[in-house]
Amino acid sequence: MDRDQAATMMTNALKGFHGKFKRMYGQFCVRVDEYTFLSTGGNKILAEISEDNYELCDIRSGELGEIFTKRSDINAILFGCTPDAVAVSEKADAVPVTLEDLARLTGSELKVIPDASAANILAALKDSSVCLIRGTGVIAAGTNCRKAVAGAHIVEKACEAEIHGEMLGGTVPIEKALADEFRKDFVSDYINRNEEPNAEYVKYNEEEFAIRDSLIYHGKELVRRDLSYGSWGNLSVRLNDDEMLITPSSMDYFDIRMEDIVKVNIHTLDYGNQRIPSTEVRMHAAAYRELPDCRAVIQTRSNAISVFAACEAGFALGGGELQEMIGDVKVTEYRLPGSEELADSVVSTFRDTHACIIPHHGAVFYGPSLDVVQAIAEAVEMKARNLLSFDSGF
Repeated sequence: MDRDQAATMMTNALKGFHGKFKRMYGQFCVRVDEYTFLSTGGNKILAEISEDNYELCDIRSGELGEIFTKRSDINAILFGCTPDAVAVSEKADAVPVTLEDLARLTGSELKVIPDASAANILAALKDSSVCLIRGTGVIAAGTNCRKAVAGAHIVEKACEAEIHGEMLGGTVPIEKALADEFRKDFVSDYINRNEEPNAEYVKYNEEEFAIRDSLIYHGKELVRRDLSYGSWGNLSVRLNDDEMLITPSSMDYFDIRMEDIVKVNIHTLDYGNQRIPSTEVRMHAAAYRELPDCRAVIQTRSNAISVFAACEAGFALGGGELQEMIGDVKVTEYRLPGSEELADSVVSTFRDTHACIIPHHGAVFYGPSLDVVQAIAEAVEMKARNLLSFDSGF
């Protein structure tokens, strides 16, 4: 990879920091080759960084160079600072994990290191891809730009849950053994799914082409609208009485192509020789089997909703047209991700609402089309932000 390629990758990844809500300040660095890395330098508003800010650095010097040199698997490093991340970093030497996506990155505890020395960062990232720096904020590392950006978002989201969750009586940690199992599964299985560069070509008609295209578009919109990050979350559409189309597991929304969308039988869950479908394939299929008016399903990992998920709480929409259209946002029983028990719990909850929160996980919504379901997800997230008094800036 040369400098221009690295700059393009960084620029595209940094678009994930929209500045729509709380701004994150920080620095972003990406390995160019064995001798150099590209850095945004200093401490800037990540959403406002342009290629004019990039500088080429010698990988053989400095703390960052030492990290890149000693960890050949790390190709991107992001430092991020927000008020909530700083506040949580000052509370303890480790923070119990309350959200499943963070558990997959770091296990049962989010480490807090005393400073940003290379030695401390390397020690913290030995069995994790993220940590907090006391009084400073987040550090997230990844094999590529988008994974580092997604890691920073997930840590910030968890810190918001700790701060704003106090309004709901406090967050509930995931059981240690289960959180550590999530981490083990993530590094041994999840990140290796759908790694083949190309999926086999699948024949489809004009109608199916349009649905696949819509799934790709709305997947990107989840990220653009701060409803999810990286490869987290999932979407599906009922194709006919027997089949659905669903996003693949562990693939970044901006990398998914037509042939990566998976056609699944909603009765048998068979999908033949295609990409591996989302982990929550059972939940989507159950919704289509049991709810006649369900034509599309979206599962999100948005920030304010995640506060409620970390606290195992739902909320009322407070009357009006939104309440009438959606119903109250109810919380399901906690069940393991991807399990038949979770699918049953979600469908049972859906009988009274079009929106429900899955404890420690996120939220799931259903409706007559992807356009409508995405609008529901956005409206519910904004209501959650208002209830939790989220600030739009520092």
